[in-house]
Amino acid sequence: MTEPDKAEKAVRAALARGDLLGAYDMVVRRADVSHQGLNYLEVLTLARLGDVERGLRLYDEYDLAAGGDADTLSLKARLLKDQAFAHGGEPDPVKLKEACDLYADIYRRTKSSYPAINAATLARIGGRARLANELARAVIAEADAEGHDDYYSLAAVAEAKVVLGDLEGAHAALSKAIRASDADVGARSTTVLQLQRLRDATKDVAGLDSLLDLISPPKVAMFCGNIFLANAELEARLAAEMMAAIQRENVGFAYGALAAGSDILIAEQLLKAKAEVHVVLPFAEADFLRESVAPGGEEWVRRYEACKAGATEVSFASNMSYVGENGQFSYSSKVTMGMARLRARQLHGEAIQLVIVEERGEKTLSGSDTTAWRETGGRSVVVTTEKLVRPTMPPPPPRSDVLRGTYGIMFTDYPGFSRLDERVLPVFWDEVMVRAAGVLESYSDAIKQGNTWGDALFVVFENANAAAAAALDLCDRFNEVDCKALGVREGTAMRIALHYGPTYSGHDPVSRRTTYYGTEVSRAARIEPVTPSGSVYVTEPFAAVLEMDTDHPFVCNYVGKIALPKGYGTYPLYRLRRQN
Repeated sequence: MTEPDKAEKAVRAALARGDLLGAYDMVVRRADVSHQGLNYLEVLTLARLGDVERGLRLYDEYDLAAGGDADTLSLKARLLKDQAFAHGGEPDPVKLKEACDLYADIYRRTKSSYPAINAATLARIGGRARLANELARAVIAEADAEGHDDYYSLAAVAEAKVVLGDLEGAHAALSKAIRASDADVGARSTTVLQLQRLRDATKDVAGLDSLLDLISPPKVAMFCGNIFLANAELEARLAAEMMAAIQRENVGFAYGALAAGSDILIAEQLLKAKAEVHVVLPFAEADFLRESVAPGGEEWVRRYEACKAGATEVSFASNMSYVGENGQFSYSSKVTMGMARLRARQLHGEAIQLVIVEERGEKTLSGSDTTAWRETGGRSVVVTTEKLVRPTMPPPPPRSDVLRGTYGIMFTDYPGFSRLDERVLPVFWDEVMVRAAGVLESYSDAIKQGNTWGDALFVVFENANAAAAAALDLCDRFNEVDCKALGVREGTAMRIALHYGPTYSGHDPVSRRTTYYGTEVSRAARIEPVTPSGSVYVTEPFAAVLEMDTDHPFVCNYVGKIALPKGYGTYPLYRLRRQN
């Protein structure tokens, strides 16, 4: 097997288990773009991640249509279909018809049931009953004749029966489909999206919800709980109750820290249940071990290491040291909750919270995490216990009197500014910086600090939402810049980077103004140089915090794990855009 073939196999395996970010990271690491199988998988992964614009561009760039097979041809129709539903409400009728007609044409050329069922579903949603029924019957007839027992064939029959109004037959077909050997998480998530769209179009909530309950992928959990000293009898009861909850809720993916007590106990049960565990630590690991694990005793340290070894990934909400603030834990919890919700969105599934907490634990950190989750529309599965025996916690490090807060942080710069002719610098000021000032003025209530040097902007916002909105407004205004007058290539525009994290604030003795600084400010500054011209890149914490707002108008498309300049490390980044 060649190296590209091995890579293709690995990417398909990641897609099958619902690891879209891992699949994308693997497929973009290839050395060239001559392997059409990997090119197809890159575009397919982008489609599943919701990045339709980039998917369509690469589909044409790679000339995938030349392949001629039903799957490759249908990928273009799938992207057009997703474009039709991009608004989140009623589908765009023009785009819907375009996708439906393309699927139908591919079916006529290939006689494959895959484009046929997609055309039937879109025809049903678009009110073209005759075409929908004709294609749905063709799908069922082919299945009866061929006797296929793979997941996609059986799921196609189920969809066809939904189109024809036979929900009982659809339930039977779908029940058989989920028992197929290839009924993986990735496959099921695509069916979930199809059924969700049919449900919204047909208004048959009760009937299609029963099908969605049957087919829904494993849930994604954020887990947390109180710290306590080891107690074999107590732990046995808590472990049994938590395992029952994990199995009842069908949890397949989980995000949380590994503090002594509840965190580790929950993580152990998740690993026993074969769930994919992602550890998210709030700050530097040595500090976390000292503050949140070692006080419970050596047994918890040993179990921490075992859980870490079994985890799929270990990441950090922040790379900073612990500075003695509860806010660092709260920030990490918010980021972790958002990461769980981002994953659930990718799978078209549900995110829940798993908690172990004292019966009177509302005022603990875990109790506040539960409140925050519920206040943003989440469902918590809580295992309560009697009063826990807490370890003696170490004294916090000396705290600085300098104020700290958690903010949205923006850095921008203009590519090629240093090469501009001296005579056009005043034009640059009028064309670019004056426009920037106009946009930022409208966000003055949410801006804590704004500063410029040369072509760069450094702006600190009260929250992530305001930072996101301002960044995209800046992009819109910068599109109006007269590139010819500046002597730069048409389309050159400001690159904008956003991060959300805790920072210091204090008096700058040089500028005699309040300034913001710290590890997270430095992190934000390193993202701007790797951001393409005219784009807004955001960190994973920023994308996660946005996800905690249930009604924001933004989309964060994953762009991969990218090495930052000056040896700052490799981080997952996202491209920010508005919902179309």
